[in-house]
Parts: sequence; structure tokens; C-alpha cells
Amino acid sequence: MSAGYTYTSISTDPGEPARISVSFYLDDRAWVRACGLDTDRPLLAVSLGEVSVSIAPVPGRASSEDARIARELASAASEYAAAVGQLAAGSSSGTTAA
Repeated sequence: MSAGYTYTSISTDPGEPARISVSFYLDDRAWVRACGLDTDRPLLAVSLGEVSVSIAPVPGRASSEDARIARELASAASEYAAAVGQLAAGSSSGTTAA
């Protein structure tokens, strides 16, 4: 497996707030975990080296909107897994993600 890496981009336009993005290129050193599932603060964590991200609902009682967002995240992750699986198998779906 090739060496994974991460990077951060900060973009600004005059008079606009800065936009910050972090990109992960994961390898076998990375970990992805769902933590706190039996508590009132579940979260999804992704880490590679010194860079990590945690995804969780807004503190407090979880809402139906929080559940909808979590399902949307899971659906996108499933689509991503299928696309990577196709690439690993040597085929491509012929589509690109926006």
C-alpha cells in the first residue's frame, strides 16, 4: 500500500470568511472508528498520523435532523466504498463524484 498523507487548505476571498478543508489520503496506518455508541455522545473519528477529524451531532439531545445527517454520511460512505472496491477490482463505474 502507498504511504498515506493529509493536507490542509485555507482559501480566502476579499470580504469573505476563510474556508478551511482537510484532505485525508488513507493507508494502513489510518484508523476509522465509531466511538461512544453506548453514550449520549456518539462520534465518528478518522485519524492518520497527527491529523484527525471527529464527526458528531450538536451537543444536547439528538434530533431527527441529526439522524438524517448521519444517514446521509453513511450513504455517501457506502457509495465511496463501492467505488473504491471497483477500482481495486480493476474496473471503473465511469462516473465521477461532484
